[in-house]
This record gives sequence, C-alpha cells and structure tokens, in this order.
Amino acid sequence: MHSFPMKTRFLLASLALALVSIPGIRAQDAKPVPPAPAAPVAAKPEKPETELEKTMGKMNKAWRQLRKAAKDGKLTPAMADLVVTIRVNAEAAAKLTPEMEADKPAADRAKFHADFQAQLKKLTAKLTELETALRANDIPGATKLVAAVGEIEKAGHHEFKKPDEHEKH
Repeated sequence: MHSFPMKTRFLLASLALALVSIPGIRAQDAKPVPPAPAAPVAAKPEKPETELEKTMGKMNKAWRQLRKAAKDGKLTPAMADLVVTIRVNAEAAAKLTPEMEADKPAADRAKFHADFQAQLKKLTAKLTELETALRANDIPGATKLVAAVGEIEKAGHHEFKKPDEHEKH
C-alpha cells in the first residue's frame, strides 16, 4: 500500500470533509436547450435606395433630433443648424421625382410633380421661419413652428409617398 505523508492526508481529509459538509455544492440542474429558431421567411429583396430616399433620409435624421428636442423642451439656438440641414435637403428633394409619379396617368404627372414641388416649397418656407426663430432665441415660437413643420411633413408623406414606404419611416 502506498502511504501518503501526514500533511497530504490531512489536506485530503479536510477537503473531503469540506465537500461533504457544504450542501450547496452539487451538480447544477441541466438547463433546457432552447429550440432552434425557425427558418427565416424569405425576405423581400431590398431594392436600391433612390436619390430622393437618400435625401429624405438625411432630412429625417435631422428632423428626428429636432422634434425630440422640441418635445423634451430642449430646443436651443444651436439647433438652427439642424434646420439648415433639413431645409437644404428639402430644396434638393424638390429637384427630384417621387416614385409615385410614375404610377400616375401620363396626363396627371405634370400636376403631381408641380404639387410635389409646391409642398416642398411650403416646407422650405416654414423651415426658414423656424431657423429664424431659433437664431433669435424665440424658443416658444420655434416650438410652435416645429409642430407646423411636422404637419406639413405628414401631409407631404400622405400625398407623395407610396403607402408601403410609409411603414419604413
């Protein structure tokens, strides 16, 4: 028989006693394995983003920041730069053609495009007022103008944006 030195036997005995006396030490209960996720449904192929969608996306990014600041009561004169971003992109968008125009009968396309440009001109004018109010530190006036810009934006989307595009933004 193999004999262990006294220190080793003492150490092993202490370890065995500790393991037996600690009730919390035991094998953990096996956790159930979650089922494998279902195969993803074939997603619609992404169509390339149009120049108008890119331009509107830039507007939307700045608009969300501005609208949130107005909602939270945190508008400042420095936010006039966000308004400039929105206005410059609205002016650029007026030079582009909405996809929805192609769906209109040929006889209605010119009027549709003119209405689209008029809506963006109305938006641009209101954005200019908003920028002026912010630069003048007229925060109450700017807050009202943010609401007015929001109404123009909603009306424009309702008129000139395809219904399936409303869900994206």
